[in-house]
Amino acid sequence: MLHKIRIFIFSGINIAHSIRLEIHKEEKWGEKKLMSGVYNLIDSSLAHKLRLDTISNNLANSNTNAFKKDVISFNQVLTMKNTSAIDLTPGPIRYTGNKFDVALGSPGFFKIQTSRGIRYTRDGSFTLNEDGLLVTQNGDTVLGQNGPIRINGSNVSMNIDGQVLVENEPVDRILVMDFRQPRLLRKEGSSSYIYQGEERDIFAAENVSVQQGYTEGSNVSPIQEMIKMVEALRAFESAQKAIQCMDEITDKMVNDPGLLQ
Repeated sequence: MLHKIRIFIFSGINIAHSIRLEIHKEEKWGEKKLMSGVYNLIDSSLAHKLRLDTISNNLANSNTNAFKKDVISFNQVLTMKNTSAIDLTPGPIRYTGNKFDVALGSPGFFKIQTSRGIRYTRDGSFTLNEDGLLVTQNGDTVLGQNGPIRINGSNVSMNIDGQVLVENEPVDRILVMDFRQPRLLRKEGSSSYIYQGEERDIFAAENVSVQQGYTEGSNVSPIQEMIKMVEALRAFESAQKAIQCMDEITDKMVNDPGLLQ
C-alpha cells in the first residue's frame, strides 16, 4: 500500500503554522526515500517559520527602550533543533534631559523589585511614584544599596557610579548587577529579565557608568532585520515549492503503482 500524504501549509508571515501528515503503513524502498525528503523539507519550513517569527518580534521592538534582539542558531543542524539566544550588545544612548532617566554605559543591569520577585533591566526610563520612590514605567521599584530609593526633593542628581544625590546630599546608590552566565537570562517582557542561574553567580558590576538624562535604545537594526526577513521568506518559498513538487510526484505514484516496480 502506498503512502497517502496530505500536507497543509498556511503561508504568509506566520507560515508553516500547521503541517499534518497522514501516512498508511507498508512502506517500500522508493517511498521511504520520498518520505525522508518530505520530512527534511518540513523541518526546513518550520525552521524558517521560527526565524521569521523572531525577526518580526525584533522589528516590532526596534523602538523599545533597551530591547535586546533575539538571534536564531542551529545547534544541531542534522536534527534541525532550533534555539534562540539574546544578543546583549548595548543599544545606542539617547539624550532625553529627564533627570530621572539613566542609561548604562557599561555592562550590567539595574535591579528592580516586581510583584513577581527580583528582576533585572537596562531600561532606565525611571520616574517617581506617589510615595516618592524611584520606579520603572511599569511601577516596579528600583533598588539601591539600601533598598528602595526614596527621593524627597526637587534637586536630583546622579553620579557616574550610580550615587543618587537629593539637594546635594547622597541618599543611596543605584544597584547595577552582572552575571557570570548571562546566557541564563530570560526575557519576561517590558525589557525585564529573570536570571535562571545560581544566586552566587550574580554580583555587583564593576566600573559602572551611569549617565543621567539619557536612555538606552534598542539594539535592533531595522534595515538588517528586513534583509534577514527577505532571505528567510525566500528560503521558505523554496522549501514550499519543493514540498509541492514532492506532492505531485506522490500523486503520480498513487495513480501509477508501476513506477515503483
